Amino acid sequence: MNVLISNFDELTPRQLHDIFYLRQEVFILEQQCLYPDIDGFDDKAIHIALYDEQNLAGYLRVFEPGVKFEEAALGRIVVDKSYRGSNIGPTLIKTGIDYCQTKFPKMGVRIEAQAALLKYYGQFGFKAEGEIYEVDGIDHIQMAIN
Repeated sequence: MNVLISNFDELTPRQLHDIFYLRQEVFILEQQCLYPDIDGFDDKAIHIALYDEQNLAGYLRVFEPGVKFEEAALGRIVVDKSYRGSNIGPTLIKTGIDYCQTKFPKMGVRIEAQAALLKYYGQFGFKAEGEIYEVDGIDHIQMAIN
């Protein structure tokens, strides 16, 4: 598995296509949620992608503190359907957390998690904060590692 960590301007057209394609496949088509995935934040993010040869297996974006939340943030965490059940998801999330804790020490890491994944994200040290709320028809909850 190859790990790619880059800012928006460093992404090749192929990598950008792979990222938008995977996010569309999972968040819009698979989850049947019509929402504006290209939200104006991609150019403010660090992009972490896990490639299996030429195939994008998993992806997330990282925001430095102050862009989305007071803390550093992980978002658009997604694993290709054919790689689920492998170690891709945990590897991806741990890579994102490690990146944040190295680049922004003592700032904490926040996610806006789908509420159905509360227990899953809890295994990485995220703790739920506040109440469940709806985003684009899907229940979410704030979670943080302090």
